[in-house]
Amino acid sequence: MMSPSPISTRVSRRVALGATGTGVLAALTACAGSIRPLADGSASSPASASASASASASASASASASASSSKSYKGFVKFDNFEKKGEYVPATAAQKAQNVPKPLVPANMNDQNVDGIYAFVGYWLASSNYLLMTGDTEPLQKVESADALENYRNLTVAYENNAGWLYGADSPMTLELLSDSPQKISGSRIRYDWLGYMSYSADMKIHAEGQGPDEPFMEDSSRELTRVGVEYKDGKWSMVTSEDGSSSAASDSSSSSSSV
Repeated sequence: MMSPSPISTRVSRRVALGATGTGVLAALTACAGSIRPLADGSASSPASASASASASASASASASASASSSKSYKGFVKFDNFEKKGEYVPATAAQKAQNVPKPLVPANMNDQNVDGIYAFVGYWLASSNYLLMTGDTEPLQKVESADALENYRNLTVAYENNAGWLYGADSPMTLELLSDSPQKISGSRIRYDWLGYMSYSADMKIHAEGQGPDEPFMEDSSRELTRVGVEYKDGKWSMVTSEDGSSSAASDSSSSSSSV
């Protein structure tokens, strides 16, 4: 999917191998690794994760002064700017979700401050969840490159052809930020990193028509320490990923950004 993903996505063997001629079932989980906007997504043990989180939170307190905000954004990312049409009907094993609320771009999403960064991350997260629940890439088109969107073609085909879908939770993905504001990364670019935990709902299941019993979206633990990197250029924010899986804060030159 997005090239290359620094995090390995742990999925059931049946899903990892794929189960349909067009590969749409595999796409339902393959996208899990690709839609994470991670500068440093390597898995960590609970002890090391806790230590890293503490160190990063301390660094953020001193390094984010130029991107200060009157608000504290520590905690789960929240987003409440949706277009709602009709009554929302959650997905089940028998049918796809109906009338899923569609994320709308926040007015301040590209403001060059912490509030803008948070709005951008919130919109990205909501749009990613919308994609997983509908197969529709339209909202993500505003924050992902055309090349990245091409990677979701099989997922879209699965939904369009009623070949497979996700069910069991309204929000497949959650992101918990571990500091009040992001850490500014020194250098010529306008760049910030925000440490957090990316999680996938343990209640999510994959339904694939004619493929036997439904299976969990993630096979085991899906909570991983992650570093969300954002960069400001051409008047808007973009996500940053690491080409070699290393920390962008430690190796800024190895990072590339997906254009918005």
